[in-house]
Amino acid sequence: MKEHTDAKKKPEPDRKRWSRREAVAALGLTGAAVVAGALINTMGSEASVQQSVYGDDVQGLRDRVDALSRKLAHQWIDLEEDFPRLETESDDTGRLTRAVRYIEDNNLNNRKLYLSKSEYTVSSTIVIQKRGFRIIGVRYGRPSDPSGKTEGGTRIAYTGTGPCFQLGQSGGAAYNDAVQGFALEQITLAYAGTNTAPLNNPMSVSIGRGTYGIGTFAVKDYGNGGIQFRDVQIERFEYGFWGEYSDVNSFDTVNLFYNKVGMYIGVGSGQNTLRELYTIGNDTALWSEGAGGLRAQDCQFVKDGSAVEAPIMITKHGAPHDSAFFHRCWFEVGSSHRLEAFVKISCGPNAAPSRSIKFRDSYLAIGAKVNGEPLCSYFVMAGNASQIVIEEVTNFPQNLKKLVAFEGNFAKQSVLFQGCVDWDYGDGTLFDNLGTGEAKFSAQLITRDGIKFRESLTIEQPSHVRVYRGSSQSIAAATWTKVAFNTESRDNWGEFDTASGTFTAKAAGIYLVCAQVQWPQPAGANRTRLAIHLDGGAGAFSYLDDGVADGGRSYLSKGALPVQLNKNQTLDIRVWSEQAMSIQPGAAATTLSIVKIS
Repeated sequence: MKEHTDAKKKPEPDRKRWSRREAVAALGLTGAAVVAGALINTMGSEASVQQSVYGDDVQGLRDRVDALSRKLAHQWIDLEEDFPRLETESDDTGRLTRAVRYIEDNNLNNRKLYLSKSEYTVSSTIVIQKRGFRIIGVRYGRPSDPSGKTEGGTRIAYTGTGPCFQLGQSGGAAYNDAVQGFALEQITLAYAGTNTAPLNNPMSVSIGRGTYGIGTFAVKDYGNGGIQFRDVQIERFEYGFWGEYSDVNSFDTVNLFYNKVGMYIGVGSGQNTLRELYTIGNDTALWSEGAGGLRAQDCQFVKDGSAVEAPIMITKHGAPHDSAFFHRCWFEVGSSHRLEAFVKISCGPNAAPSRSIKFRDSYLAIGAKVNGEPLCSYFVMAGNASQIVIEEVTNFPQNLKKLVAFEGNFAKQSVLFQGCVDWDYGDGTLFDNLGTGEAKFSAQLITRDGIKFRESLTIEQPSHVRVYRGSSQSIAAATWTKVAFNTESRDNWGEFDTASGTFTAKAAGIYLVCAQVQWPQPAGANRTRLAIHLDGGAGAFSYLDDGVADGGRSYLSKGALPVQLNKNQTLDIRVWSEQAMSIQPGAAATTLSIVKIS
């Protein structure tokens, strides 16, 4: 009888569980709210409701209600549940593209896409076409990392060419804002293809990560901005982030590892903020070209650069770089390679000088010199740049060759250092002038006795020349003759030519010229003159001495005069005598001293 009764029972229909996307689409927000409210109110008190929906799977009910509640407030898509991989697909490019298009086409609130697995593979560019798109992963460790580190988050392995994520159409109009507000959270983007080129960074090469994807970009933006990266890691791209006309971006806790250029902030990009950026093993970690209002705070630049690339480059493109601020940053040089300079500010020969670039409270983790040679020669190298300020440096600045260097032939370059100096560079100067242009370094040293000034071309280290005649020189009668000062005892800036006896000013200013010439007077009274001549002219610019002395006596003709000189203007000292005579040599007898006083 029991078997007959069971045979009469009707088979129960299969219960299909809707996805969150299907549930919301079917019910609408109002209906979903009612369902969610009812489920929440009965949870734990009405077992029949639980069992009627999920049987004994109470935790499943809780998870579904929690997910539905979140979705009501901020509508979102779960890639794993809502867009599974098709049977014909070998990677995740197709379903990721479908999810992006679905979210954009349906104008979903906040446009959130969740990636809940530890790793995905993408083989071609994902184009974002709407504003406010957000991709959120989970803080998994990198699957290939046996230590289980939690750097970045969900890993997207990119095997294609060009950008992994492209914001809008390539080469769009500047400041088009059509795709403003793109965000990545807890995401690792790593190039995993085979089309690679070698990095120059020797540390990356030494640990087997010395290649990058040719022509690849982790994220490429032209003219949108409003980008947010939080807990993001980018590895082995030619450009980690690339942006032009990309304004008001915020990069928080971003790792840039083993890229050709970790972050490129290009022309027209303003108000980019980097907080707790961590870089390692990039040829260039940060390149700012014609951008403005850059702020880097509490960032760490570690073992980037090479013999031919600086870890940080600030260059000009179309307009001066204006207002870059580095605050409480760590600058580290590895022992496996050498750098010419950690930061290069170079704007080209025809550019207006960059300005308002400030480094404040910098921690210089520079390794010890090897056989007397520094691993990093300079902290900052300036080329055609003015209004650069360095406020205090700590840890190991003494391991540099100098704090600052000037390069190129530019009319206006200046750096101001403010801080407490407690190290010695040997010659007592904080900078080198490697070029031929005008360069000014001013130091304001903070001491217990107040502020002391050092190392300015116009204060402690001015242009200063002292030369003298090392052998006798014959002077013809009644003929203006240049005094050939052929021995040099001091020439701070290489401005005196002993072969021609000519001084050439490297900078415009006021120079104090002091000269003296000694000779034994010929028989009888003899009139002599001593004069300054400018630019090789035959006529005297000014007489320093004019007198008559009795014959047979040693005579010292001398004088001093401040002279206004332009850059590259020349002067020399000449004498005139009624009778032929011979100049006496020696540093105490026939000498010339020139010092820049203003």
